[in-house]
Amino acid sequence: MAVGQFRIRDLELVVALHEEGNMTQAAKRLGISEPALSQQLRKIERRIQSHLFERGNGGLITTASGRVFVAHAVEIVQEFRRAIQEAHETKHNEAHKLRIGVSTFYPLYLIEMLHAIELRLYRNLTVEIVSAYSLDLIALLQRHELDLALATSPPLNAQITSVRIATNPFMIALREKHPLAEKTSVRLDEIASFPWIFFNRNVHYHLHDLILRRMKEESGPITIRHSVSQEEQIVALLTDDRVVAWLTPTGAERFANSGLKFIPLLDPDIRLDMHLATLANNRSPLVSEYVRSFMKRFEEHRPPMQMELPIWLDGDQSTKA
Repeated sequence: MAVGQFRIRDLELVVALHEEGNMTQAAKRLGISEPALSQQLRKIERRIQSHLFERGNGGLITTASGRVFVAHAVEIVQEFRRAIQEAHETKHNEAHKLRIGVSTFYPLYLIEMLHAIELRLYRNLTVEIVSAYSLDLIALLQRHELDLALATSPPLNAQITSVRIATNPFMIALREKHPLAEKTSVRLDEIASFPWIFFNRNVHYHLHDLILRRMKEESGPITIRHSVSQEEQIVALLTDDRVVAWLTPTGAERFANSGLKFIPLLDPDIRLDMHLATLANNRSPLVSEYVRSFMKRFEEHRPPMQMELPIWLDGDQSTKA
């Protein structure tokens, strides 16, 4: 299986080095030793009489010649894999399926995007969407009941690997006569003295506990007037001019015509981080290809920066992402 003087494996090696930017990680990805990888790279560079990579403080840096080479190498490798995959599917009529978890109230365009991803190597692909709270989705991943999950602010977990897609603030809802109603943003200490409509711990225990712990350390006990699991309940419960309610940016957008005011809570630690997560030991080519395609489409269709992108408090039912 050679392309001119090159084997497909040689091209995969160069692509791995470019994508990983690190000799150790590339060797691990390719399943070979670092010395073997270095030796093969030297052979490739001698063959094309050009340096593809330079060593920098942070790892490998792809040279200008390397970037040109990699661009073509990626296309060749993908076409080669596509040829094998389509031949295999034609022979076996094989179907592929991914189970992807999403927080309950993620924006609809994300659901549509998940379904719209088409993979050239996996033409016969079915995507099943599973809705749940974010931390429940992480548990499903660990039990191998999901392949991927869009979850908010997952705690550090050695079994899970994830990439942060977007970050948004919590939104604070209040009535027009509230003392903070004219502010364009609020800090945590500014809402400490007012009663809260807060999300239930089961929505996202990590964020729930983080916020209450911060309040206890900095402002003392706070008053929780109502605990909710669904953002829809907030509009009916927010009847007092001194109460503030926690919800997500998408919830604020959904209730824009409710007569309430929505103000972003600006805090470097208390925020909604959207992550695309999977098992750290997942080596599925299908999952890898899907993640690459999703990330590319997500960047192409990223909505105008609001605060970055509507995120969901854990499962997002009440302000869970």
